[in-house]
Amino acid sequence: MMEVIFLGVAGSTSVKNHNTISFLVENLLFDCGEGITRALQEINAINKIDYVFITHTHADHFVGLIPLLWYYMLTKRKNKLVIVGPAGIRELTISLLKMYSSPLERILKWLEFKEIKPGDKVGPVTSGEAKHSIPALAYRVDLDRSLCYTGDTTPTDNIIELAKNCDLLIHDATYPPGLEKEAIADWHTAVKDAAIIADKANAKMLALVHLPFYYYPNEEFTRAYIEAARKYFKGEVFIPEELKIYRI
Repeated sequence: MMEVIFLGVAGSTSVKNHNTISFLVENLLFDCGEGITRALQEINAINKIDYVFITHTHADHFVGLIPLLWYYMLTKRKNKLVIVGPAGIRELTISLLKMYSSPLERILKWLEFKEIKPGDKVGPVTSGEAKHSIPALAYRVDLDRSLCYTGDTTPTDNIIELAKNCDLLIHDATYPPGLEKEAIADWHTAVKDAAIIADKANAKMLALVHLPFYYYPNEEFTRAYIEAARKYFKGEVFIPEELKIYRI
């Protein structure tokens, strides 16, 4: 059994009641946008984290890393923390820490970086190539169960291959039904194409994330998302509830 806790499911910006996309699997944190430090404390998991996997360095996936590092500094963290991500992740993180006058000597004692490329493995995690406006990774986790997380991406065979036969596919679904071309032009995926990819990958479940709550504040759009996905994917489809434990 694998436990997955979603700390956020929104895309592009946090909104009332929703953080940007981030989730936790055991001691592995995936993406770290605004509000994630607080969310980790709410579920008493702030000190469980040993690895942070960043898909790419757009703010909604990355900006929360600096507050998280400050929390660990202030609480005198001793255990190693490894930041995993695409090339340049170390330089950018250090630059941001310096910008905010962070005492680097107190942070770098326990902080490490691992810059990876598609196909590399870190423990149970395998990286793949997403297709986005900047270099971006997707990740697959293989433990007792398996999941694949796309990060931000347009529809691509790379994800189908990485997600093959996984128990849970967590896919970018930024755009609603009928806006497939607009999604691709914006380097994202519409819900229809996310469902088609889940079907082609033979995934068992599909979680729709990176949702446009900033554009549809009443959240009624989520029903249309689920209905659209079920037309193209016969497995279980859901929009994750934040801070809930999902056992797969």
